[in-house]
Order: sequence, then C-alpha cells, then structure tokens
Amino acid sequence: MFDFASLRVFVAAAECRSFSLAAINLGVAQPTVSRVIKELEAAWGEPLFYRTGRGVELSEFGEMAFGRARDLLVHGEQVMVDLRETNRRPVGQVTIGVPPSLVGSVIPELAQGLGNEEPGIKLRVREGFSDQIDRWVKDGSVEIGLVSKYREAEQAVEGEFFCSPLILARIRNEQPMPPTIDFSELEGKLLVLPIPPNGLRLAVGGVARRLRIALNVFVDAESIVAQKLVAEKCGCYMIKAAYSLDPEQDSQFDRSLIVNPQIWRAVTMRTTQTRPLNKATREVAERIKGVLRAFPASM
Repeated sequence: MFDFASLRVFVAAAECRSFSLAAINLGVAQPTVSRVIKELEAAWGEPLFYRTGRGVELSEFGEMAFGRARDLLVHGEQVMVDLRETNRRPVGQVTIGVPPSLVGSVIPELAQGLGNEEPGIKLRVREGFSDQIDRWVKDGSVEIGLVSKYREAEQAVEGEFFCSPLILARIRNEQPMPPTIDFSELEGKLLVLPIPPNGLRLAVGGVARRLRIALNVFVDAESIVAQKLVAEKCGCYMIKAAYSLDPEQDSQFDRSLIVNPQIWRAVTMRTTQTRPLNKATREVAERIKGVLRAFPASM
C-alpha cells in the first residue's frame, strides 16, 4: 500500500541519488526515507536502488518506476491546482523566458491583452538565448520559455509555431545586395555573430564545416543591439532570422536570403515540469500561442 507522500519520498531519493539529501529536502529524518523505500520495494517486489559508495543508483526497475511516479505526482498535483482554481479568475505572476529577437513581437501584444482582459496576471520577462531558456525551463526559473531550433530540411520541427529563413544583412550602401546568396559566398566576409554556444552560431558553424568554408567572425556579440551597432559602424555582416530585422525599424540594413543550403529558425514553446501549471500560467501560454500563430508562416 502506498500514497502520494510515499511517491514523493521515492522521487526525491531518485532525483538526489541520496537518501540523506532527500531527507534534508523533504524535511524528514533519513530513517523515514529508508523505511518508505523498503515499504515500496516490498509492495512492488523489486529493488528500486542499488547502494554505492557515493550514495544510491536506480535499478532498472527503479528507473521505470521513477518515470511513472514522477508523472503521476505531476498529474495529481495538477488536478489539485485545477480543482482549487475552478471558477476563479487567473491571478499571479508568470515568468517567461524570451529570446531578444522575439521580445518586441510577442511581449507588447501579450501584455496589452492581459492588461485589458486579465489584470490579475502579472508578467515577468527574462531575456536570454535558447540554451539559457532551456535551462531556466528545466530548473523552474521560468514557467514558460520560447526557444529556437535550426534546421535545413523543409520538414517542420515538432511543436513549432512559425519558422523564418536566415538572411545575410549589412548596412545599406551604393551596392545593393542580391536577393539571394549562396552559403559558400559567406567565406571571407567580415561577420558579427552571437557568442557560442548560441543556436544560430552552432547551426551556421556546422554548415560551414560540412562545406569546408572558413567563416571570418570579426566580432562575437551577445546582444542583438551590439550586433547591429557593430554592423553599422564597422561594415560587418550579420546572419539573422528574417523576422528579427523589422523592414521599417531596421530599414538601414540591406539583406540577402541565404541559400544552398537554406537554414530555417523554428520557434517552439516549452513549459516547466518542476511544478503544476496554475491557471495564470496556462492562460499566458495560450495567449502566447495565439500571438505566435498570427505570425506569417515563413517570415
């Protein structure tokens, strides 16, 4: 016989790989953790852990049980949250991780809609690149994260809301850029690119290595603002997703579509699994989906 409290003990021990650390995190005595694990092993007829010199490791059965127990806990906690919030307006703060290139396209419209229709929801926006946002979602620092994935194929990335091709851009001058440019022609051009391990940088670098092209990265710059300033002052080229350069606000930049191969940036949304999503978080997630789906299919 077991209950949700026993499952929480098991999941904590599995995540910590230590009964003593699990006990500290749960605020109980270590013998309590050991007793619960023994009761579960007796009830299920299989060992959950193997003891090692540095703590414990999950058995094969323990790995399977861990995944199911964690899912059951998340689902059960979500049910409790849903029941508590039935017939209530969504309230509370929701933290979102957003790439700098999407802030202007998503956040103002999202904030305006919430302010008019759901004033009980407060937004907290954290800017970061996709690898950072992925970590924030996983550790629960943000409830919702927008992340980018890069691909060459025509096939869509699972869960993507829109995609945008990569372009080469520089400040306008007397020599207009052609409508398209082969990737191989990037060799030798002075480039300002995001600092690795940024996803765009990794995607472009991977294609360059495959084609045996040496990219001349003159400046590594983390922020979009810095990249634009360097491009304007130094005459460098930027590689950006097409949607990230606004035709009106960034009209000083000329641009060419990169082809052979063409690289696409797809945007997806993640939600944290560290805790149940409350009504406010689910409301914000649905509104973000609506904003993203309104973007042109291939910006």
